Amino acid sequence: MWAARLLSVSNLTVRYGGYLALDGVSIEVPTGEVVCVLGSNGSGKSTLLNAISGLAESTGTITFRGTSLRGVPTHERLGRGLAHVLERRRLFPYMTVHENLLLGAYLPKLRRDRARAIARVEALFPILHARRGQLAHSLSGGEQQQVAIARALMSNPQCIMLDEPFLGLSPRMVLEISAVIRAINRAGVTVLFNEQSLQHSLELSHRGYILESGRLAISGTSAELLADARLRRIYMGLEKATTAPAVEGTQAP
Repeated sequence: MWAARLLSVSNLTVRYGGYLALDGVSIEVPTGEVVCVLGSNGSGKSTLLNAISGLAESTGTITFRGTSLRGVPTHERLGRGLAHVLERRRLFPYMTVHENLLLGAYLPKLRRDRARAIARVEALFPILHARRGQLAHSLSGGEQQQVAIARALMSNPQCIMLDEPFLGLSPRMVLEISAVIRAINRAGVTVLFNEQSLQHSLELSHRGYILESGRLAISGTSAELLADARLRRIYMGLEKATTAPAVEGTQAP
């Protein structure tokens, strides 16, 4: 059986005007795992994360740590231990690295521990200590991604959601960010991320969910998905997948 569900999403539907972005999507994120959501552009990956963090209006059920998030504003979801790194980092470009990190602990209950939180994230990302006085816009793409993840970690989350963490990064930096994700997970933080990259994302994760045109197409452990011939055919556009229930089991990253 799976570990305890930290985050559960059931029958989630999101509409933008007349456009159906997500259609009855359900996922489970067990405590202590790395879970990926895969799909092509427009499949609904970012919409799913935005709905979970309260940035997109939705119908359906979102439960975190056994409690419904219905009606809970985004900042309170952060306070409950659910952090979200948006696509393309969304840093404050003319603030320093240090100032950007401090904003990750803006909630009153977090402010008294900001010094320890800064020390913790700078230990995870040593380059950020060297760059602490540098303006965020002057950093490389990979360094900006590190700042964005570190800023989210300043809130000491139980679960961190990463929206396309490898977007626009060099192969070397993809490996570095992957190592960071593993380190975060080893430290006890559950990770949910979305990506287009199939092989690498599944190798990094315990399990995955494949979205197609706003619907859940296939789900299972990473090993099961990597061995599923349907997956590559869907990615190459050769066939449509039928919605399948999640498959139980685990695999270490």
